[in-house]
Amino acid sequence: METIDRICETRWSYRGRPVRLAVTGARRATAARRVVTGALAALDRIAAPGQGELARVHRAAGRPVPVGPLLRDLVAVALDAARASDGACDPTIGAARIRLAARSGPLPGCGFGTGVPPPVDGWRAISLHGDRLTVPSTLLLVLGGTATAYLAQRCATRIAERSAGGVLVAIGSRVATAGPVPPGGWPVPVGGRTIRLTGGGLATASAYRPDGGDVLDPPPRPAPGLPATAVTVAAPDTVRAATLAVTALVRGVDGPGWLAGQDCSWWVDPDRTDGRPGGEVGADPARPGVTRW
Repeated sequence: METIDRICETRWSYRGRPVRLAVTGARRATAARRVVTGALAALDRIAAPGQGELARVHRAAGRPVPVGPLLRDLVAVALDAARASDGACDPTIGAARIRLAARSGPLPGCGFGTGVPPPVDGWRAISLHGDRLTVPSTLLLVLGGTATAYLAQRCATRIAERSAGGVLVAIGSRVATAGPVPPGGWPVPVGGRTIRLTGGGLATASAYRPDGGDVLDPPPRPAPGLPATAVTVAAPDTVRAATLAVTALVRGVDGPGWLAGQDCSWWVDPDRTDGRPGGEVGADPARPGVTRW
């Protein structure tokens, strides 16, 4: 743990993903960490293989199952993202991923060019009414594309409300901020550079990150001429940032043009750009929430 300019920061690992928590004021750090570790423990209870709440839903094989408030919220967020992305960020790709692994071994980055079609109807076949969740027996929910984004944002908001201080919460490639911003913004390393985040959230979707950037959630499809191995988006909230980043990477060569029409700032991996200095493609220094690197 280190304190720099009255910012107390601590880092640890959750299931192989780095977790970063930074708060303004050292006295708030312990309580803030309890909020984040509690949220991650709740996620574990939902996603535990074979025995978690989500496994119970899958075992019901298409019958409605009552679920707790966190799983209900995570599914609702995932379905909203699928709807907003026109299915690019589809949480029902799990079964296709298993079929692909059985057929050809390790999963390729992003599932591009796998030849495994997405499930018929996909996310549209999921039914969530109140606390009753129905998942057809042919589908498996994989909520990673938006789950950690939602948790990071919720934790940051909760900590800021309780402490009246500024906070940054990062889980893997999902980063959320809330409350007052330190001078110069929150530094967030991305692709070997540092972005200064002055509000909202940030997410990276990547074909090759150790945590995948949760890009394997979208339906597999060819992406010839993919211009980047990673897309980073800053938006007013982390779930939207994650949805936009995943969608842009899935869209391949159309991704940059599509992002240009969204209310966000964005960057691509500097190793796979068109040669412009620093690898920057879409950053706008005038947009709120991000300072140009």
